[in-house]
Amino acid sequence: MAAVRGAPPRWKVEEVEKIRKLISSYRVLALVSFQGVPADLMQKMKRELRGKAELRVVKNTLLSLALDSVGKGYKTLKNYIKGQIAIIATNENPFKLFKMIESMKISAPLKPNQISPVDVVLNEGPTPLTPGPAVAELQMAGIPVAVEKGKVVIKSKATVVKAGQVVRPEVAKALEKLGIKPLRVGLETIAVYDGVVLTPDLLRIDEEAIIKDLQNAYSIALNLALNCCYVTKETAQILLLKAYNDARNLAINACIMEKEVMPDLIAKAHMQMLLLASVLPEQALDEDLKALLAGSIVQKVEEKPDKVEKKEEKEEKKEEKKEEEAVEGLAALFG
Repeated sequence: MAAVRGAPPRWKVEEVEKIRKLISSYRVLALVSFQGVPADLMQKMKRELRGKAELRVVKNTLLSLALDSVGKGYKTLKNYIKGQIAIIATNENPFKLFKMIESMKISAPLKPNQISPVDVVLNEGPTPLTPGPAVAELQMAGIPVAVEKGKVVIKSKATVVKAGQVVRPEVAKALEKLGIKPLRVGLETIAVYDGVVLTPDLLRIDEEAIIKDLQNAYSIALNLALNCCYVTKETAQILLLKAYNDARNLAINACIMEKEVMPDLIAKAHMQMLLLASVLPEQALDEDLKALLAGSIVQKVEEKPDKVEKKEEKEEKKEEKKEEEAVEGLAALFG
């Protein structure tokens, strides 16, 4: 005769209901692992999250039942329930929540005989240690050290432990003496649900790289808009200045008598007069023209040819860069 299972204990039913209500009260739910997190650090993180999110340690089976009762897409989180699980319920953006969880981690040293999750590489240079027994202890750990000018220094770059290796007690002791804490201890995000499931590989973003990409895209778009004369709030002032300079150059080249360009036209006429005078026979020139020509020749001789060439090269490169940026802008817009 088969045994008849009784009703589940009341406390389990109440706990599932509490978890369900907590999940239903917020928009975002995160599953995190607290494996290896000290109790005092857990309490500290709860205090730091207060007002922004609720952190709660739950039993895996009860969490699974609560996710079933909530329904919707929350059931998909059941695939990520493993190990020592806690939940964080919040209305914060998932990416902001992930960043908060990462920021609460603390540095910790490697312990003797544990398997190192990271490579520990020591660079060449001075250490905070003074000469004495510490030198022998570091050498026993495989660290190439010596005493120079009354200080203990690492002679060359060395990998003292690799990821996946067991940490020898002497290595752990040496790293502790050097004040090296290669581990980051804290909550590890497993998955976050906000209508869809987001895993750490999606939540971990390089903010500096994204900002740089946005700045680059802005520069390309601005350059393209300027080259095709597309008027926006950002380009209007630059386009007006360009239009003014183009109109001014046109007026000077076409010899249009306008107040703004009269000084330039007079200077241009003066230069043309000197150019013409330079090809006339000497007897056709008066004393004033001869003096002017002599002064212009001296000025040209004194001017450094390499300076003029560099200026021309700079202008050519500037034009080439503008053309390249315009092409990049078109490529960015049209794929």
